[in-house]
Amino acid sequence: MIKLRGSLSRKLTTMNMLVSAGSLLLASAAFFAYDYYTFRKNLIRNTSIQAQIVGANVASSLIFDDIPSAQNTLSALRASPSVVYAGIYNVNGIFFAGYWRERGAHLVSLPAFKLDQRERHWFEKGMLGSVQTILFDGKPVGIIYMQVASGALYERLRTYAMILLVIVGASLIAALILSRVSQRAITQPILRLADTARLVSRDKDYSLRVPWTADHDEVAVLVDAFNEMLVEIQNRDSALKESEEQFRNLANSIPQLAWMAEADGNIIWYNERWYEYTGTTTEQMIGWGWQSLHDTAVLPQVLARWHTSLATGKPFEMIVPLRGGDGNFRDFLTRALPVRDAHKIIVRWFGTLTDITDQRRSEEALRQTEKLAATGRLAASIAHEINNPLETVTNLVYLARKQPANVEKYLNLADQELDRIAQITRHTLGFYRDSSSPKLVDVPTVLEEVLVLYARKLQFKKIKVRSDYAAGVEVEGYGGEIRQIFANLVANAIEAMPVEGTLRIRISKGSAALDGRLGARITLLDNGIGIPAANRKKIFEPFYTTKKDVGTGLGLWLTQNLVQKHNGSLQVRSCAETGRSWTAFSVFLPEQM
Repeated sequence: MIKLRGSLSRKLTTMNMLVSAGSLLLASAAFFAYDYYTFRKNLIRNTSIQAQIVGANVASSLIFDDIPSAQNTLSALRASPSVVYAGIYNVNGIFFAGYWRERGAHLVSLPAFKLDQRERHWFEKGMLGSVQTILFDGKPVGIIYMQVASGALYERLRTYAMILLVIVGASLIAALILSRVSQRAITQPILRLADTARLVSRDKDYSLRVPWTADHDEVAVLVDAFNEMLVEIQNRDSALKESEEQFRNLANSIPQLAWMAEADGNIIWYNERWYEYTGTTTEQMIGWGWQSLHDTAVLPQVLARWHTSLATGKPFEMIVPLRGGDGNFRDFLTRALPVRDAHKIIVRWFGTLTDITDQRRSEEALRQTEKLAATGRLAASIAHEINNPLETVTNLVYLARKQPANVEKYLNLADQELDRIAQITRHTLGFYRDSSSPKLVDVPTVLEEVLVLYARKLQFKKIKVRSDYAAGVEVEGYGGEIRQIFANLVANAIEAMPVEGTLRIRISKGSAALDGRLGARITLLDNGIGIPAANRKKIFEPFYTTKKDVGTGLGLWLTQNLVQKHNGSLQVRSCAETGRSWTAFSVFLPEQM
């Protein structure tokens, strides 16, 4: 810090004493009027220049919301005892940073001021008030409000009154010369400081420096603080450019397509992967040009969800088809997150698109594989179900031939067994004769049809089924797929239960825990071996199975997929302790998909 060797206020007082000395009464009065006007003008001018300099120095702090940097800049005003208050406000008039000569002595509020006024000055209660607009690249970014003590101005009035009678006219010329020289020594460094501030603001050249002043006064302190601020800004600008370059290199190295948008959704940047895939140019894509790459049938839904995210600030996530440079569409998982500032205000959005086309094809192949496997398992169950009544029919026909007297009795029994075969056949066809569009499905009826198909297995293991069905439980969906859901869960329960086990099934009307949608809740509780805690997190993964010899590991994975297709949820709870083991699967299906 510079050691002060004389204050600016003492220089101004000496100048006024020399000017007043030796002037004649009439001439001195005229000079006093002129000098008073000049001093008042210079006081306003110097205050204006100081405000411009401070404003230029804190412009970047306002933009980057850097309050400590702004406070550091304002601390340079401590060397100027006449500055009572300096406050920085944003364009909305909200206080940002400030400097008080006696903090806490009074509260200073921003007077009514419009940005298009650019500058206003006034004298009130011994203070010079000055308000200016802070500009950056020609655009207002804030307001600086300064209060400078003007007591010296009124003190001169009393001084002139006492010395007018003793001043001689011959000293008037010398005093005027000395006044001009002193004023130039003060104003020239400040003007150089203001010119440099304007150049830095206009050209963004932070390597500029203000020449050092010879005198060690307040102006030198201000110049030193300004040069230090330029060094700090230059260092931060270099660090910011380096950070931006690192970000671009990182964004261009990831396999996903990436983009960045302003708070209103206007996209301002894409990474190189985007242009490589789409074959577009920057001019075509900037703003909302990305719409031209979307499927016109899906675009309205994409826009609706994107505008919802912009309005609410919630993350955006959706699978969308995107046309590549070859004209073909591929499926992308699109995610966008808001970036917020220190005040939790969204300043931009950052998004990525991950190509999941091959993944979705693989998942669809797995679904088809599991459906074929399920068909095989179901066919085996149906064969067992049909084989027993066929054997009975064969025996009854044989008995009818051997015992003609009881033909009618045996034929009636055979007819009953054939009705059972027809019933099993109808239920089986229900699995695969599904409609192409969702319809109302009676949940208890579908579940009972599934239990009929697995009746033989239930009887073989002597499993008791305890049912509790609410009346009139219907949901919108695909009947065949809902049957598949229940068939997988019932089959798993039968395999997990011991002989003479108990399967409890409950169907009730309920609501979803997350969004409160109304629908049907189906719970299947068995007293089987249970699922260990370590396995519960994996049972819905494809190819995970504990039945190494007969399981494909796709049953529960497919079941969960079918539930999610109906916009429902599937939960599992279980206990694997010996003697008290059990497993409960709870399926929620909404009334409307």
